[in-house]
Amino acid sequence: MTAICGRRFDEELLSGYLDGMLTQRERQQVVLHLEGCADCRGELADLAAVREAARGSAFVVPADEQWQELPKTAGSRALRLGGWLLLGVWLTVMTAFALVELARSTVPAWERVAVAGIVAGFVLLLLSVLLDRLHDLRHDRYRRVNK
Repeated sequence: MTAICGRRFDEELLSGYLDGMLTQRERQQVVLHLEGCADCRGELADLAAVREAARGSAFVVPADEQWQELPKTAGSRALRLGGWLLLGVWLTVMTAFALVELARSTVPAWERVAVAGIVAGFVLLLLSVLLDRLHDLRHDRYRRVNK
């Protein structure tokens, strides 16, 4: 370890030695180096302590209810569906209203076509996302997986 002991020694060898992943030649090289280098022995001890601390860590697994993102009750699902339907109807009515007002206005024809094209493109993008979501909803193999 160049920074610790001042000698030319590969730091990755210590980690590999600790994990038991070295070849016989590399393992012998580390053993020989550790015999004469107290700094690298200390570094190896620090790596071993970190490894043991990581292995001893316990992770709390969340309850199954925390994994669900979908509404849990029939009332909640009905309200969510109603909200999306209301939003969809509102968006449709507002788009139709905007197009009717645009047709009635005295704005030049090229501007009306430009605005209508932008609105049509936006609606097509929204519809494509909706179709993809509906397709994924029907074909998702993991939708009933809780964990």
